[in-house]
Amino acid sequence: MKTPPIVSPQEWEEARERLLVKEKELTRARDAMAAQRRRMPWMAVEKEYRFEGPTAPQACSSCSRAVAS
Repeated sequence: MKTPPIVSPQEWEEARERLLVKEKELTRARDAMAAQRRRMPWMAVEKEYRFEGPTAPQACSSCSRAVAS
């Protein structure tokens, strides 16, 4: 296994700073992608889904009313 070189504290700090810049770019890109995903249009759900509720099976439409209230 090839290991990274041993460097001085100053060289390590410079490398860390360069990596931090790239990490921040990646975070900003991920945040922008997530914002784009949230702005995606919605699609109507036509199919009737049934879920197990606390007391009995429920239709998807009744679940959304329970959450909204």
